Amino acid sequence: MRTATILRLTVALTLGTTYSATAASFIARPTEPMSCSSGGKLWQGYFHGRKEVESGWKRYEDVSERYCFKTEKLCRNWLYNMQSEYTYMVWSAVCAPMGK
Repeated sequence: MRTATILRLTVALTLGTTYSATAASFIARPTEPMSCSSGGKLWQGYFHGRKEVESGWKRYEDVSERYCFKTEKLCRNWLYNMQSEYTYMVWSAVCAPMGK
């Protein structure tokens, strides 16, 4: 029992150190977009992609969304989540300061 616990801890620590700091900062998590009319210094994210949907036949679901975020990190987190879900085809995935 004790050996198994030590082995699990060793594996967890080993795997934990293989991720870079950059990858760890973009872990999939819910990100709440804001209204772009909120004003202030905002980041605008735009995503256009496609995923395969199973329903007996190969079908595809397209999405095209544009949202605003308080920080670049929140915007990039949202893009990461979108790219993780819509993996078949990504036409556009952009985060840019509002007004540029």
